[in-house]
Amino acid sequence: MIYKVISFLLLLALLSAPLKAQKISIQATDEALSDVLVQLRDSYNLSFSFDNAALQKYRITVNKTFENPEEALRFIVRDLPLDFDKSEDVWVIYPAPDKQQPEHKPKLQLISGQIFERKTHESLPYTNIVINGQGTISDANGYFSFRSRDSIFNMNISQLGYYRIDTVLKPGADYQIEMIPAIESLKEIVITDRLLETFVYAESRAGVMRMNHKITKFLPGSSDNSVFNLLRLQAGILASAEASENLIIWGAYEGQSRILFDDFVLFGLKNFNDNISAVNPYVVKDIKVLKAGFDASYGDCVGGIADISGKNGNQRKFGMDVSVNNYTVNTMIEMPVGKNASLLAAFRHTYHDLYPSENLDPFTRKGQTSDSDITILPDYVFRDLNFKYSFRNDSGLHFRVSMLAGQDAFSYNIDEPFNQRFQLLRETSETNLQQGASVVMGKDYKNGFSSKFTVTYSALDSYFENDQQIINNNNNNAVRSELIETINKTQELTAELFSRKAINKHHQLEGALKWTGNRSTWKEDSLNVNFINQQILGSHITLMFQDRMTFGKFTFLPGLRYVHLPYLNQSFAQPRISASYKINEQMNLSFATGLYNQYLSKSSVQDENGNYRYMWTVANDSIYPVLGGRHLTASLTFEQGKTQASVSPYYRKTKGLTRYVNFRQLDVEGISEGMGRSYGFDVYLKQNFMGHTAWLSYTWSKTEELFDYFADEKYHFAPHDQRHELKLVSMLNFDPFYFSANYVFGSGFPIPDYSQVPIDISRTPYHRLDVAMTYKFHFRRFYGETGLSVLNVFDRENLLYSNLERVPANQTTTIQIYEQSVPFTPAIFLKIGF
Repeated sequence: MIYKVISFLLLLALLSAPLKAQKISIQATDEALSDVLVQLRDSYNLSFSFDNAALQKYRITVNKTFENPEEALRFIVRDLPLDFDKSEDVWVIYPAPDKQQPEHKPKLQLISGQIFERKTHESLPYTNIVINGQGTISDANGYFSFRSRDSIFNMNISQLGYYRIDTVLKPGADYQIEMIPAIESLKEIVITDRLLETFVYAESRAGVMRMNHKITKFLPGSSDNSVFNLLRLQAGILASAEASENLIIWGAYEGQSRILFDDFVLFGLKNFNDNISAVNPYVVKDIKVLKAGFDASYGDCVGGIADISGKNGNQRKFGMDVSVNNYTVNTMIEMPVGKNASLLAAFRHTYHDLYPSENLDPFTRKGQTSDSDITILPDYVFRDLNFKYSFRNDSGLHFRVSMLAGQDAFSYNIDEPFNQRFQLLRETSETNLQQGASVVMGKDYKNGFSSKFTVTYSALDSYFENDQQIINNNNNNAVRSELIETINKTQELTAELFSRKAINKHHQLEGALKWTGNRSTWKEDSLNVNFINQQILGSHITLMFQDRMTFGKFTFLPGLRYVHLPYLNQSFAQPRISASYKINEQMNLSFATGLYNQYLSKSSVQDENGNYRYMWTVANDSIYPVLGGRHLTASLTFEQGKTQASVSPYYRKTKGLTRYVNFRQLDVEGISEGMGRSYGFDVYLKQNFMGHTAWLSYTWSKTEELFDYFADEKYHFAPHDQRHELKLVSMLNFDPFYFSANYVFGSGFPIPDYSQVPIDISRTPYHRLDVAMTYKFHFRRFYGETGLSVLNVFDRENLLYSNLERVPANQTTTIQIYEQSVPFTPAIFLKIGF
């Protein structure tokens, strides 16, 4: 009996096993749900109960195999207002309007492309783009990418000096968006000229400024220095220093701020006062100034940065521009090369002395009895050359080579009596050679990923010689002699791999791996005695990562730079963070902070007379430590209609400063280490009216330093400390005539009198008024501008922080030599292009 029962159970198990293992396969393409259920009934001997008319309206597409009928039905009705149950052997499908539907996110969509200028097909870097309420920005090549689950992209595109674009686009890659300049030279296109109202824009990030260089042609000053003419009129950039080769931004020392051109460093030529800048304005496309608190994509700098992007060249047609003024000629040629490439070359050269033919202009300042003053007017020769080749095809592959070479020679002679007893004989010369190049190759992929590989090289060779004697007129004997010969060379070579990926509408990731090599040489001889002879080489490796995060009105940019110096066996982590909040349509609040390091910087030299010189050196830890800085800044901006205003406080502290000091009277000689700090705030106000514009920039600041040779161990005024600087600018647009004027006031730099005990500090205020008139014209295929500019209208004898040198004649007499600031300088210019 037991045997029969076991046999029956085994037979039942064998018969039921195939039924349980039977799978359900459904293959349907856009078929009615009722028809699919009928097919299942016929194919698998299943029973269903449903409303045929109700299920007829649901279309099903499925190609899948299921383990059992229940799994198949659950899959079919998962997105429908239906449900099912089993009554005995019948599957009942019934309406379930209240059934909670599973949330299925739409597929991520991508939109990407590049922003161009319509006339020249020049790519437009750092263009502001708002897509469906979320902000992003194009890269240095004008490329952008954005990911979202939206199926339509409402885009608002804005760029300084160009008309805003509002458009709607579908998801896709390789969009080419062309923007129209606010001033259009094509005669057949009639556009209202509102260029003067869109020249400068403070970004939503604290410490960052974008400027439209196109309006520099209307500002007073030389057309060869129009870039610096615009920079010096902005809040936080020292104007009364008149030092275009060394931007002084928010209290940073000389050599701590960087000028980047097409990714390579410009160490700076002499650029005697501000008639000629280190960058040819013809080749400039975009100017971005980072005063402090900049993000992790920038490094090796504890001061500020002026990031200048150069033009690629006209890809549509051959073009040429020529300008001539009182002392220089400037020429640029650009042309397309094939379908996807362009070539640009530019050359500048002085053909006339910048200053009168006299070598010097001796004069005695009022109120001085023991000292004699001489103002020098040097001989100055300058030339530079730019070359650039750019290529980009439809698949997103791009390649460019940019090169720059510049040279200047600066010299003067003095053979003058400065009182009845003494004669000063002096021959001084300085020659500088700046070279720079960058090679960039990259690709922008259709999936929103972009990558580029950049190699840069930059070098500056400086040669200085000063042969000086003080002669006693009674016996023709040399009371004091000095011969100094100085060679200072610096080089930087970099290789960087940079990548960017748009993850979604909230996150855009950026990362980079970079190698940097530096070399510095400093040789100094005095009367054939070599007392400085050093050469330092160093390299470092940098890893960078940051995430550009956007959440409606709130943007957040955390980042990190990690730097390792193998030759010092040291590493530095530099966290950065910035955030901004759009309070309403008119107001924006932002802040930025971070840690910064610099490995190639200028070390100062101070002689016993209080004169300063600066030399490039690589950090070697034993003598020249790595500079370390901390930035903190914030910004509150307001913009409504034709009014724009902002307030920006800042704080900067720098450690690792070095100074070679030679104070024999105090028995102090050698290299001293110290720190500096600067704090203050900027106020900016701009008003547009009837096509004209005017603005005010004011900076209150305090810059102090503490070195270990200070006897009182207290902070003292830094050489470039200035409490107040005010700039007033107006530009009037009566197209084709443009009138402009600007006034700069500075409260003065500290001038120590070392003959007094304690040392007396005085300050000489700076005043300068400039005016200009420009006329634009067209003649057939040609366009151009001509005009008159006058610098220092009232011929004020301004004292700059770096242009005073003291020469002791004897124990009671000191000669003060002034490298003259900009005197009364009229300039006539003519520019023609086609």
